[in-house]
Amino acid sequence: MRVLIVSFSFPPTNVVGAIRVGKLARYLHREGHDLRVLTTDIGPDRSLPLEIPKERVVYTDYQRREHRFARFLQSFWQAPAVEPNTGGERYPVETPARCKSLRESLRRQYNGLTNIPDSRRDWIKTAVLAGKRLIRKWKPNIIFASAPPFTGLIVARRLSRALEIPWVADLRDPWVDNPYYIEPAWRKPIDAAIENTTLRSAAVLVTVSPIWAEQLRRRHRKPTEVIYNGYAAEDFPEAPQGPDQGTPLTIRYTGSIYPGFRDPSAVFAAIAMLPDALRDRVMVQFYGDSREEILALAEQHGIRDRVVAAPPVPYRCSLKLQINADVLLLLQWSDARDEGNLPGKIFEYFYARRPILLIGYEQGVAARLIRERGAGLVSNNPRHIRDQLRAWIEEKQAGRLTRLDPSVSLGFSRDEQFRKLEAILAETVRRRIEGRAA
Repeated sequence: MRVLIVSFSFPPTNVVGAIRVGKLARYLHREGHDLRVLTTDIGPDRSLPLEIPKERVVYTDYQRREHRFARFLQSFWQAPAVEPNTGGERYPVETPARCKSLRESLRRQYNGLTNIPDSRRDWIKTAVLAGKRLIRKWKPNIIFASAPPFTGLIVARRLSRALEIPWVADLRDPWVDNPYYIEPAWRKPIDAAIENTTLRSAAVLVTVSPIWAEQLRRRHRKPTEVIYNGYAAEDFPEAPQGPDQGTPLTIRYTGSIYPGFRDPSAVFAAIAMLPDALRDRVMVQFYGDSREEILALAEQHGIRDRVVAAPPVPYRCSLKLQINADVLLLLQWSDARDEGNLPGKIFEYFYARRPILLIGYEQGVAARLIRERGAGLVSNNPRHIRDQLRAWIEEKQAGRLTRLDPSVSLGFSRDEQFRKLEAILAETVRRRIEGRAA
């Protein structure tokens, strides 16, 4: 097959969305398919390995427009409040809470108005032009577009319509059904209309969770398939021989903290409840971009000395940290709206075969997977977490905190998942050929 992948994020840019698409490109190239990728290269962290020949990737220009009104609002948002002193000079004073609230409201409404469908909308014109030039020289059998940002799906739809090529939409997150949807209320019907218009022409929809797949089927009445994010075994280093009994129980989390959504308070409270002798035998390490929030929260719980907050690390370094941890922390939103969220990190955790501590919605698909595979503890209750920490500490001291059974990751390799996607793409091409022949 000749496959065109459309994705705003792609290696070497090291963002979550680029990992799935980069691994798919590697798989298709390795299986002998003629592949091209339409993307950008703007991320500050460019540490993600590019695993296909560079000449197969079209990195388009991208520059986000800055509107005059936006510059005015930016100065309004950032300018400190001032008042004159008795000498005629001016000095800053604390901004009243109501002014801060007004600024935040204006910012949200303005961003909601100008970022339709999302903040990467300015890529549409550049990407469509570059895509048309590419396709006229090299016509693919099918287009595969991955989102978010959902701008990429609009690009794929326009290319598909203009050049009569079938396309498949990959929604790594839901669009208007996203549990983390934060746009102003008036935006939702607009986004719903854009989603319906965009996906109407897609041959197949793909997503990463069975619950999200069912939502998409109900909304769009289209064939919808689940392709899990999975793990790539070759990216992981060799596992250590066994736990170092003389070191503290090391709990690790690699990723972002979203205030109000992903909250480590339960594990912090659990550590604070341990006796002093056991508290000194546990350490929680975070690698991400929320250092101040994490340390402030640890301070509130009186366990600042048991928490480390380090900067983000390259992707393969994060995998090494995972496989060398004692326990892996997975943070989700403890809300029924997050039931379908199945983060890519969980599959990496399964392959690392370290016990998982999930704090989040206890009836969600991620929680069910962890329970079904005997991969750890799912709880938001500090007392339950405390008791489990005590058991893990004792197991480590006794040399019994070993890796989980290999069966926890069974069926979740990226190759296994992409083999299913490859079949979906091939079937879509076959149907298009037969439809034209008829």
